[in-house]
Amino acid sequence: MRWCLIIVVIVLFAGCSATTLPSVPSSPTPTPSSAVVQPTPGIRILPAPLYILDRGQIARIEADGATRRQLTRERIEFAGIPPISDMDLHPTAGLIYVVGDAQGDRLVRASLDGDNPETIFFETDYQLSAVRWSPDAQFIYLHLQNNRTTRDQPDGLYRVPATGGPLELLRADDPVDDPLNPSRSVRSYAPLLWEPSGDSLILASTATFYDDCELVFWRPQDGELRRPVLPEGMQSWCGEAMWRSDQTALMLIGPPEGPGVWQVDTRTLQATRLSTEGTLARAPFFNGTDLLFIAVDRADDGFTFTLTRQSPDGMVTPLRPPFREVPVLVRWAPDGSGIVALVRTETGTSLRWYPIGEQPAVTLPQTESGATWLMWGSIPPQGQR
Repeated sequence: MRWCLIIVVIVLFAGCSATTLPSVPSSPTPTPSSAVVQPTPGIRILPAPLYILDRGQIARIEADGATRRQLTRERIEFAGIPPISDMDLHPTAGLIYVVGDAQGDRLVRASLDGDNPETIFFETDYQLSAVRWSPDAQFIYLHLQNNRTTRDQPDGLYRVPATGGPLELLRADDPVDDPLNPSRSVRSYAPLLWEPSGDSLILASTATFYDDCELVFWRPQDGELRRPVLPEGMQSWCGEAMWRSDQTALMLIGPPEGPGVWQVDTRTLQATRLSTEGTLARAPFFNGTDLLFIAVDRADDGFTFTLTRQSPDGMVTPLRPPFREVPVLVRWAPDGSGIVALVRTETGTSLRWYPIGEQPAVTLPQTESGATWLMWGSIPPQGQR
């Protein structure tokens, strides 16, 4: 699942290269900055700890941006294949993650420090992915792919009690309509992002036999699957979305050439454009009443990426100098003070903290393999920072 999202990002920028982008009403864009510094141990720069999946193990980068603690030490069953493939965290219930063993995938639960790991689900020849805590931490939702020769369960969306127990099928993936020429409408369904109240879950709906992924809504109360109502020629893009507190969700929506930021009302399913028409965008985020996102602008030899604020009156303001390296994964800080991004470099990838303002970017520690997933922990109480 994770690699599908990375592919979508690459396709997005490849598609944008042939597109002329309309100008955006904003302040003049500053000159791109390539300044990058190393963090200083003991000096706080991050608003919260950052959990990463790196070399197939979960690690935590502390608030100084320099201290990296490896939290898991799962055994490598197959040379070259990372042991942990997916993870999620809950601020009070702890970590969950998927370990690929020789006979099948294990679903493991541990504390936020990685202590007391406990296998809560395992069956041979089951492949587990896209694990997500429910908001109340009572269940873990996931996608199951059944690799058994004699199939006893369909592929699809499942849940398992957080204390362990049998899988419960919630929605099966679509059956194949024609094995020789399957249609694009044959989809699989994986959990992406829960509404904080638990009323709706955004699913990544992926075409089983094609490179095509869209975001849809699913309600646990009735199992209904609902698609946003979009203008003709528009599509939702998988990978980056955010819930607001008023039963609306921010999504990346646009034509095949690339998306902007839209808001979808889950009661009416109507989608409304928020970012300026023609603006290419990444990583939508709301901070108070301000819309934050990464504006993607075309340059002579590629693209620039600018942290951007759009106020309620539509005024667009760059928040720091743009950067040139393509962000593969992006996570806004919980307080909107900047982003952590895994960016592509000439030699591989680098993990960076881009704070709002004029400060240079900060390189965060990762191994030579590079991080493959990022999640913020909770911002500590004022007196504990």
